[in-house]
Parts: sequence; C-alpha cells; structure tokens
Amino acid sequence: MDISAANHPTPSGNSLLMHSLLMSVMIFLLAYLCLTLSTESSSFTPLWFPTAAIIILLYRYRPQYWLLPLLLSGVSICTANIILFGLSWIPFKLTLMNLLEAVVSALLLQHVLQPTDPLDSLASWLKFVTCAVIFTPMFSALLAVSWVPQLGQSFWQAASTWFISEAIGVLALTPIGLVYRRSMLKELNLAKLLLILIAILFFSYLVLVNLPYPFAFVTLPLLWAAISLSRLKTFIICFATTLMITVAISLGLLHFSAHRPFLGDVEIYLPLILILIPAHSMSMVMHAFRVEKKRIIESETRFRNALEYSAIGMALVSPEGKWLQVNQALCKLLHYPPETLWHLTFQEITHPDDLNADLTQLQELLAGNISSYTMEKRFIRSDGESVWTLLAVSLVRDPHGQPLYFISQVEDINELKLAEAENRLLIERITLANRAGGIGVWEWMVNEQQLIWDKRMFELYDFPLDQIPTPQLWRSLLLPEDLPRINQLIAQVMEHPQLFVTEFRILTRQGKLRYIRGQGNLLLDEHGKPQRLLGTNIDVTEVITLTKSLHEEKERLHITLDAIGEGVISTDSEMCITFMNPVAEQMSGWSLELAQGMPIDSVIRITNGRNGPIVENPVQLCLQEETTLPPDYALVLHSRDSRRFDIQISVSPLKTVEGAVMGAVIVLLDVSASRELMKKLSYSASHDALTNLQNRTSFEKQLQDAIASVADNDQQHSLVFLDLDRFKAVNDTAGHAAGDALLKEISQLMQRQLRNHDSLARLGGDEFGLILFDCPQEQAKTRMQQIVSLIGEYPFYWESKLYHVGASAGITSINASSGKSTELLAQADLACYTAKHRGRGQVYTYEARQEPPIERQHELLTRQQVVNIINQQQLQLYVKAVSPPNAPQAICFYQLILRVTADTERPLTFKNFSAAAQLYGLLPEVDRWVVEQILDQHALSLTRLGVSIALPLTTDSLLDRDFQHYLRQKLAATLLPHQALLLIIDEAIILDHTENAGEFSHQLQQMGCRLIVNGFGRSLNAFDLLNNQRLDYIRIDERFITNVHNNQMDELMVSLLNNAAHRIDAKTLAGPVELPATLNTLATLGIDLVDGDIIAPAKSLAELLDDGTR
Repeated sequence: MDISAANHPTPSGNSLLMHSLLMSVMIFLLAYLCLTLSTESSSFTPLWFPTAAIIILLYRYRPQYWLLPLLLSGVSICTANIILFGLSWIPFKLTLMNLLEAVVSALLLQHVLQPTDPLDSLASWLKFVTCAVIFTPMFSALLAVSWVPQLGQSFWQAASTWFISEAIGVLALTPIGLVYRRSMLKELNLAKLLLILIAILFFSYLVLVNLPYPFAFVTLPLLWAAISLSRLKTFIICFATTLMITVAISLGLLHFSAHRPFLGDVEIYLPLILILIPAHSMSMVMHAFRVEKKRIIESETRFRNALEYSAIGMALVSPEGKWLQVNQALCKLLHYPPETLWHLTFQEITHPDDLNADLTQLQELLAGNISSYTMEKRFIRSDGESVWTLLAVSLVRDPHGQPLYFISQVEDINELKLAEAENRLLIERITLANRAGGIGVWEWMVNEQQLIWDKRMFELYDFPLDQIPTPQLWRSLLLPEDLPRINQLIAQVMEHPQLFVTEFRILTRQGKLRYIRGQGNLLLDEHGKPQRLLGTNIDVTEVITLTKSLHEEKERLHITLDAIGEGVISTDSEMCITFMNPVAEQMSGWSLELAQGMPIDSVIRITNGRNGPIVENPVQLCLQEETTLPPDYALVLHSRDSRRFDIQISVSPLKTVEGAVMGAVIVLLDVSASRELMKKLSYSASHDALTNLQNRTSFEKQLQDAIASVADNDQQHSLVFLDLDRFKAVNDTAGHAAGDALLKEISQLMQRQLRNHDSLARLGGDEFGLILFDCPQEQAKTRMQQIVSLIGEYPFYWESKLYHVGASAGITSINASSGKSTELLAQADLACYTAKHRGRGQVYTYEARQEPPIERQHELLTRQQVVNIINQQQLQLYVKAVSPPNAPQAICFYQLILRVTADTERPLTFKNFSAAAQLYGLLPEVDRWVVEQILDQHALSLTRLGVSIALPLTTDSLLDRDFQHYLRQKLAATLLPHQALLLIIDEAIILDHTENAGEFSHQLQQMGCRLIVNGFGRSLNAFDLLNNQRLDYIRIDERFITNVHNNQMDELMVSLLNNAAHRIDAKTLAGPVELPATLNTLATLGIDLVDGDIIAPAKSLAELLDDGTR
C-alpha cells in the first residue's frame, strides 16, 4: 500500500507495520534533533517537529488503524528523551500530550479536508492552519502547562512557548506530508531542487547575518519559490529554511535579543511565521491558478478536439459573421476547404430565403434576449446546391459582457428533409390515389355494432352524409345471393383474425347494381379479443363489366382469326406456341393441340429460298434483338407434310400495360401467287416484250456495271450499237406482223452468235445494243462484221415472199478512261450513224475527235451552238398543271418544261438539244439558267400568284458539287418560299447515286423543298429502297400509264407502285394522261395526282403569270 495514497485505505498488517516503523524512525530522529538543539541553547526553545510527523502518519489511515502508529511514535519520542536526559516521568507526560495533539489534529483534518488532495486551494490551507496550526497546538499548550508546570516560567510564558514551537513545527512540516504523492517523485528533479535549496539557504543565511530586518529579505526567495515551483518543492524549501534558522539560532550562529520579555520565544518565532504564511499562501494561490489553467487548457483541448473531430459540423464565428475556425465535418458538409471558408461570412453562403430568420435570431442573441437558438436553414455549397442543416448557435462573451464569438453546431439534415418531403409527397399521393381511385375507408366497432365511414363510402352506397351507417343497414343492401357468403366470411375472420379480400354486389337506393371489392383486417385489443374491423371498399363495376366485355371480345377475336386468310401464331415470352389459327395449322401442317407449348422453331421451319439455309428464329430476333429478318430474303415455309409456301412474315411483340414483353404474334402471309407474279413483272420490266431481249433500261444499268468493272479490274469491254437496214421497207410492205417476226428471228440469230456472258438488248424499233465483255475493240469489230454479214445473208420469208435486210454497227471501247454511260452511248450512236451513212452493212469504230457526218449535222449541235442557245435566251419556259384525277380543276402545282426556239434551218427538239448538252457536259449550265429564271427573275411574281412550281433537275447537275453549292445559295437568297418549290429528280439518284447526291437531296428537303422522283418503276430494285427514303412525290414511269386502262399488267404494276409509295407516306403522280378512260382508271387505283392535256394543255410561264395579274 502506498502511504501517499490520496484516500484512507484499508492497509494490510505488514504494510501498516512497515510504514509505522519507518515513520517512527523519522519521528525519533526529529525528536532527537529538536531535543539536542534545546540543550545547545539556554535562551531559545527550538521548534518541535515530531507532532507534525505523527499528524502526517495518522491522516493517511483510518482511526481504527492508529493504535500501532501511535504506540511506535510515542516510543520513538520517549526513547530520544531517555537517551538525552535519562529516565523521567515528565517526558512520558509530554509525549502523551504530543500524541493527543496529533490525534485531535488528524481527526479534524480528516473531517475538514478532502482526501484526494487535502491542500488543493487557499481555503483548504486556511482550514489546515485553523485546525492543526492554531486550535490544536493552543489546546495542547494549555493542557500541557496545566498538567506539567514549568519551573522558572510563568503559565502564559510556558504556554506560549509550547504553542509557538508546536504551531510552527506543524506549519513547516505537515503540508509536505499532506501534498506528497509517490507519483511526484517522477516529476521531482532532485538535483535541480537541491541546487535551488542550497542557493536559497545560502542567500537567507547571508541576509540573516548581514542585513537589517533580515526576515523581510528572506521572504523574497520563498515567494519566488512559491510562484515558480510546485507546492511540494515550495513546502520543502520553506521547511528547510525554517530548520536552518532554528539550527543557526540554537547553535548561536544567529543572535536575536528579545526586547519584550513577556513575549519570550514568541517574539523570535513571529518572523518565522511571517515568512512561512506568505510563502504558503502564495503557493496555494499559485497552485489553484495552475490547476485552473490546466483545467482550462484541458477543457480547451477537449473543446478543440470535439470541435475538430466532431461528427457534426462545428465552427467559431465572429460577431460580424466571419468563420474563425471550422472543423472537418463542416467543410465536408459544405464542400469548402477551410481556407476558403475563412475568407467568407456565413451570410454569403446562407440561402436567401433563410437569411432574414437567421439574422433576426442572431440579433436577439447579441441583445441578450436569448441565450441560444436553434433553427433549420439551408447553406449553399461550393457546387451551388443547397443543403438543409439544423443550426444551433450560442454566444461566448468576455468578462465585460462583450461578444467574443459564436459557437455554431451545423448538423446535416438534408436526407431527413428529403425523406420528409418524400413522406409528405407519399401521403399526398396516397390521399390523391384514394380520391382518384374512388377508395372508401370504413371501420366497424365490433362491440358497439357501429360503422364509421368516410365520405367516399357514403357515395359508394348512395347514402346521404347524415345517414348513420350500421351493420344491419349495410347487410340490407347486399344481394341475397351474396349475403350468406359474406356472413360466413365475417364469422371466419372473427374466429381466426386474418387479412381478407372479397367481392360482393349491392343494390343502391336508385336500383343500380354495383360490384364492390372489399378488403380489411381484424384488430384485437390487449386481451386478444376482437375490437374493430378496418378496411376499404372500391367500386369495381367498370372492371367487372370490362372483364366480361374482354371475354366476349376474345371470343370474337378467335372467330375472326379463324376466318382470316393469314396464318396467325402467338407465343409466350419463352417463344413457345400458345395459339394457332386454322390457316397457320394448314400452312405448317401442325394442329394447335400438337403445337401448343412447343418452341416456335420446332414447328415453323423457314428458309431463305426453296433450297436455301434455314433463317434465324424471327421471334427471337424480335423479342431479344429487336430486329427483323432482312427484307431481301425470299422466305419459304416448309410444312410438316413437305409442302412449301412462299411467305411474308411479320412479327410483333405482345406487351403488358407496363410495357413488359409477354410474347409475340407471328403473321404468315402466303405470297406464292404474288411472288410468281412479281417475277413475271420483274422480267417484263427489264425485257422487251417482243424479242425477250433486255430493254433499254436494263441495258443502261448493265452498261453502268460494265463501266464500274473496268475501273476495278484491268479489263476492256466493247459497246455496240446495231441498226437494221431496209427494215422499214419490210415493215411497210409486209406489215407490222412481218416486221415483228423479222425482229424476233434477227434477235435469235444474233443471240446464237454471242457468248453466254455477253449482253444483247433491243433499244427501240430496229435498234439493238450489245456489250461484249472482256473483248477489245479490234476483236469486237471482227465479231460484229461476222454478225452483220450473217444478218445481210439471212433469208426472211413472209407469206411466200423472200426478204433481205442488212445491218450497220458502231463500236466504242469501254475502258478505265471511259466517261459516263451517256457519253459512251452517244459515241456508239455516232459510230453507228457513221457506218450507216458510209454505205450500209458497215462496222465502224468510234475515234476521239470524230466529227459527225455531213448528213447528220442538221441533227447534232456543236458545243458553241448549245452555249449560244443558253446565253441568248433561246430556251422558253412552259408549264403544265398537276391535279387530282377526281378533281382536274383543283390544280396543286405546275411542272416546268423547256422548249428550244433556236434560229436553225430545221426545228430543234428539246430532246436533241438535251442530248447535245449532255454530250458536251453542259446540262448543269442549262439547269443553272432554269434556276436563275425561277428563283431570281420570276420569284416575286410566282410568290404573289401563290402557286407552287416544280423544277426538273438533271442527274448530271445533282452530281456536280459546284451546282449543289450554287443551288443552295440561290435558295438562301430567293423570295420564293421554299415550300412552293418542288424539285424533280431522276430515279437514278435514289437507286445509283445515294452516296453522292442522296445527302444533298435530303438537305433540300430540310430547307423546305419537296422532291418528285421521276420515272419510278423502270427498275424493280426501287421497291427495296423505298423503305429507307423520305420522298414527297413519286412520278410513275409513263410507259405504264399509256395503256393502263386496257393492259392488266400495266394496271397491276401501277397499283403496286402506288401502294409502295403510300407505305412511305409519299404521293403518286402519273402522266401524261390523254384519254378519259386512263384518267378514270388512275382515279380508281388511288393515284394522287395526274398531268397531261386532259387536265390542261401546256402554256408558257409568261402566260401563266399574265393570267394571274388580270
């Protein structure tokens, strides 16, 4: 056990004995010292320290453990007396007085001082002085003098001597024992303390020996020690100084004469008291100051730690609003670094809507009307977002009451506010949902047989609001058929509480039948007894009615699906069959009973072509990949019994109301007949009906492919124009039938002389075109001379008459340097014309710089002549009206046509002019002239007239980048509204030049212009491209229009083209229409617009503008 412990412990026997023995040795030494000093001085009684040591020992233990320490202490004092003075009763009496004084002092000190730190303040030191330094020594002095009278001294003189020696001894030594703790030894620097002690003692001795009023100077180092050192060190220095003075006086080293004999030794000890009391008092004051300072530092440290590491935001804010100190939590909350916040005020980052309330509370706090305030407010974070916080603010003032700083606690309640808003919104939604959904809320108090209804319940049951609902009244409204079931349900719920849902019917006061869905639950009281039923009612009359209607509709749908001509199959989300109509059963060869539940790809087998590969599962493509089979697939369905059907397939997902996929519907359309018809139409569209050779359109397409092939491969082809000689004589003499027969036989003759991969086409009349692939020009010339010779030698018999015809051929080379197809056609035509006019039966090859023969110069223009026609205004603008076939007078727009009024010997057709312009690459210049006339010269007049005009643009112009730029500029500057401008482009732009001109045409549409695709239907490839185009009008190829009223094939083709156009939201235009029968047929087929003389004859643009101004 530590004798220095701060409390009064319960010691063990060994520790108590050990501590008592050690203290008894110390007491013996102190007694021996004090008694020795008393023998050295005859005029001075030394201080008495043993009593102080005994007080220290007893204070550390509880009274029940004092017997042994007292006994040993008494023995120690008596032993010292016996050793110095011999055996006598007086020392025993005086020892008893010392022990009694120590006991009384220890008891008083244990009562008035706290055990943890007895001398913790000046007040506790004063209590110590009162009890142990004044009261107890005075009590013991009076008792000792009374019990053991002193010879040669008066009563008061002896009492004062006893008192002063005891009092100063206790004052000097006992505080050391009271404040001492063993833990202090770790902090006690003995060497430093010894040096300080020697210095102070040396200084004090010199002062006492050499200076007047020495005790005043001795006080100075003691006060310094009290201020600078701890209590223990100060008390040790004071004790040592007191002991040094006592020893010096006793040994005669210091001499003090008593001027007041009645005081005796008291006068000598008074200076000691005067130097001890200030030093002790100052030490107590300084100790209290240090403790308070330490407490303040610890408190401030705790506060700063709490401020810095608090989980909520904390800050010190100046009265002006500047942030003085902020913790990490606040910086994290506001998304500001501390350095940024120190340069801001809280007003700058407070939400404007919360600033006034905050400043108002702040002024109340500064005025002293409130001690703190709490409010919810929003701060603006560094990212501009607002964050909700709970702000708690208190004010710290200085001792004069002036504001120092605010302590602000900022707690993040943003999520709480969001949750409150969500809860509030949820409650509003529930309330609105109940109101919108027509849900009535009811409560049935079981014991009271009372019903509580909300407003909606009264509406459901058609009761006035002042009606008091009861269970009996409610049961009276139920249909008799439903009442037993409902009563049984209520009884079950009462016996076994559970959530219930049911439906029943009521008959309102107005006689209306309503279906009610009710649900609820039974609530029990604290004893487990039924207390009340709580639930809702909703009118489901519409739902029940709708369900019945849906069932009826489903039945009708099944009947309809059984009757339609397409095969219909439905699957679930796992692509297993759930339904097949009879047509699907007949086409697949599977019955619904066998196919139901089977995967779709096990029942429906589809290939690309009759002998092609199996295509991907169309349902899987639709549901999982959201794609469809390629449109160019020729789909064939293979039935279970090995039959085959050409089909078109359509797959659509089945979705729930929420949009979730729950299956798919497959529609199979048998297109075997129509596909066969399309093959015939395709053949008819690309072949000549008389000779079964390729027609001009197909031939020009193959010529373009040939030009492309020589650009990619190092090959050389030959293009041949062949014209029959004397064919007109046969046709006029023997008739058209003979001419047709001759053309067939000549075609077969030429076909036999060609290789399989060569191309032969009838271009019109008695003109033929050939493409000899991979055949140089010289080789081609040799082969064509053979063919021309065979034609000239061929005998043609008709009606027993023999006829002979001849042929002339022109050849041009197709190589990597060849130009456009139009240029090659013009070259071959020119070479053929040259051969024909050089004596017939000739084969001529085209040569660069070749001039047309004299005989043809009246047909072909030179480049300069074409330029002159353009520049000298020899082109005239005419227009023809376009109207609906059912209302010819309702003109929609006018189509622009060009005519040539050149000053030549013979009339010049625009066709010949256009061919020459194309040959010289001047078509863009022609189109520039037309654009300038419409968009510049006549734009204002056309705008005033309010008509729309359609401009024809050639393919050559649309492929010319310079012309594209020119047209965009003109459109940007024109006064004519773009919506009034239609641009006629050739079908080739859509089919063959999508990359080069397709984007430009799309830009024109975006500017507001509308597009008319001319000559649609020349190639059936156009059908495949329609789905990817956005077109305004499609002008059907006029070769299908001329005989549409009496040719079923043309009628079917026009119908197909019209339907295809309408699928992409494009209108159709047909013409020229010359006959009423043609007009009626087009109207019947649903054609949108027509042109031709039957609508209105063509007239000049000037005439149109003049008519509009009259």
